[in-house]
Amino acid sequence: MPVAFRTAMPTPGIAVQGGDLPLLVEAAIAAEKHGLASVWTSEFYDRSATVTLAAQAAVTSRIALGSSIAWAFGRTPLTLATDFRSLDGLAPGRLSMGLGTGNPQVIADWLGLDVDRPVARLLETVQLVRDLWQLNAKPVDHQGRHHRCRIDADPSLPALSTGTLPVLLAAGREPMLRAAGAVADGLVGMPMSTREFILETVHPALLEGAREAGRTERIPVTGMVICSIADDSARARAAAAVQVAVYTSRRSTDPLLRLHGFEKEAAAVREAAARQDVPGMAAAVSDRMLDRMAVYGTPEEARQRYQEAYGGVFEQPLLYASGKGVPVGVFRDHVHAICETFAPAAR
Repeated sequence: MPVAFRTAMPTPGIAVQGGDLPLLVEAAIAAEKHGLASVWTSEFYDRSATVTLAAQAAVTSRIALGSSIAWAFGRTPLTLATDFRSLDGLAPGRLSMGLGTGNPQVIADWLGLDVDRPVARLLETVQLVRDLWQLNAKPVDHQGRHHRCRIDADPSLPALSTGTLPVLLAAGREPMLRAAGAVADGLVGMPMSTREFILETVHPALLEGAREAGRTERIPVTGMVICSIADDSARARAAAAVQVAVYTSRRSTDPLLRLHGFEKEAAAVREAAARQDVPGMAAAVSDRMLDRMAVYGTPEEARQRYQEAYGGVFEQPLLYASGKGVPVGVFRDHVHAICETFAPAAR
């Protein structure tokens, strides 16, 4: 059964990828100043999500913070639990842990791991991390397929500020979506998505996973939306096309692209990507595709596109800003433009 959308327009947050650490700290300050709901930081081969969150926690006092995403397999469950326990001490009641497995290249080539069942391993990781957060009240004795951990209870440990932390899983394909429905407190969606994809693919898969696990609650979606804002519409469009092309080059977007009939554009983008031709990748993104997959334009145009395309779709919408390949100064202006454009007062 399709899941009805909410009609409310929640205040969006911002998800920032790339840029240097001082800029990410500046982004958190700006997002809080302008009244955005949250700020989320990613993790890559050049950035630690937990170090970034610690720096952002130190300069803010109200805004919610989250990882979108941290590598689920890049740390042991114990180090995941202790890292986020420490972060909770810096930002009590404001923190969400978003985890993702990464694609096979990330798992094998970047992390150097041989993982034959990533979904099952992720489910076990989440279970163990939650158990470790209760170490102040009970011991942990976990003997699983993928992890082993035995630690006595430590009553000297303080409880987490809210007893536990929200755990969100990143997913785009149905197996991982079902896993999120089974164990997660929410989903971190792909930066490329549409209303139809959320309605016809995401929510049914979340619901199926929840029912199989005996859960009855709705699984909220924290959805990222590619966003590009400039005083000149053409410049904003060009920047958005690059980001849409980058995500189109990834096979994880195949279900979304098939749903909307963008196979031809995807093939052209991937041919250009194989040549490392970034301008060619962006040129392969059609106007129809860009209008479905991104929010862009002048501040007024971007607000209108966002409301028309994503109003009521996500429990927590995130405007996605990527600084990959962008000069730091240009990226800084873009981050501030998002915060100013989507501040509650501006909307």
